[in-house]
Amino acid sequence: MKFRIFLLCIFNVYLLNANMASPVQEGTFGTRPFLSQYVHILHENLRITIDENFQYADFDIEYIINAEKDGNQIPLLFYASDYYENFEVTIDGKKIMLKKQESFWDLYGDDKEKLTNFHYLYNADRKEVGEIENNFKYGRSERISLNDFLYFETDIAAGKHSIKVSYRASNWRFKHNRLNEDSFRYALAPAKYWKSFGTLDVTIDATKVKDNIGINLGTPESGEINGITNYHFEKMPLEIIEITRQPKLSGFAKFLLNLESFWLAIILMSLIVIFHVWRMYCFRKKHPKKKFSTPAFIGAVVIPFIFIFMLIVTTLWIDSAIGEPYASGRESYGAFFQFLYLPKYLGIYIVFSIIIDFIFKKIHGKKA
Repeated sequence: MKFRIFLLCIFNVYLLNANMASPVQEGTFGTRPFLSQYVHILHENLRITIDENFQYADFDIEYIINAEKDGNQIPLLFYASDYYENFEVTIDGKKIMLKKQESFWDLYGDDKEKLTNFHYLYNADRKEVGEIENNFKYGRSERISLNDFLYFETDIAAGKHSIKVSYRASNWRFKHNRLNEDSFRYALAPAKYWKSFGTLDVTIDATKVKDNIGINLGTPESGEINGITNYHFEKMPLEIIEITRQPKLSGFAKFLLNLESFWLAIILMSLIVIFHVWRMYCFRKKHPKKKFSTPAFIGAVVIPFIFIFMLIVTTLWIDSAIGEPYASGRESYGAFFQFLYLPKYLGIYIVFSIIIDFIFKKIHGKKA
């Protein structure tokens, strides 16, 4: 019974190790609006200004639209999930009061349906709202919650109008390995539902950012990646614009990263193992006929414990060398579970100690 309880505890520890923390710290998922079928976007200006610590970015967007008809209507739907602060919209210079949807997804019939002009959001029989999904990195798929839409109703005349949107966004953080992967994201994907695609100008201001950054938009029209960068597109270039931070690491940190904690621990432990082998040699030189070697026995038991401790120390050492805000700390979480592998390391080193002691016993036994 006690043995079963022990196995259950070990199994639970493995489960905890596997699920100790989510590798994704979600930030703001900025996205283009969903358009009414009577609205066309002629041009979009997107400006992203990133703060020096790569934690927040200010998004300033202008949509030049053409309305096919006049009257009171909902021209755009904004997906406004997890914006950090200050989500504001103006139309032709006038600030608009935004509303959050509550129950209009459940209203059917042309006489009361507020979103008649957003037919592509519904399934074929219009009995329920269709699913809208966005693909993320590392195989994740995130369904957009329809409860996160913001909208406004306004009385606009047919013709051209300027709609400006501004908000502050927080970064995304992926912690699936030793280094944090920080990024800002803006989805162009809703343009797949638009009747037409106008031109797009993108300006990314990274002049304050201390680190190097990467932008997945290709070669810019002008500017420098770590300064003010300008892009111009006649068609949708990709589904998600992603701006990533590239950590600045010292040469020493890069050296430790290349070694990894296991091999760094092996190198450091080699001195202890050499000393242990030397003690076994000295013992067998004096006592070639003794059945058991005291240094072999003590070392076989103690050294695997020292090795696990060394693994923990080297893991923490590498994270410390990487430093904030680049080190994810994920490896450090797992370092303390190395004791689960103690039976494995004990078995390997006991066999090693027996073999070495046997060799020394043979050598000095012949001399005696």
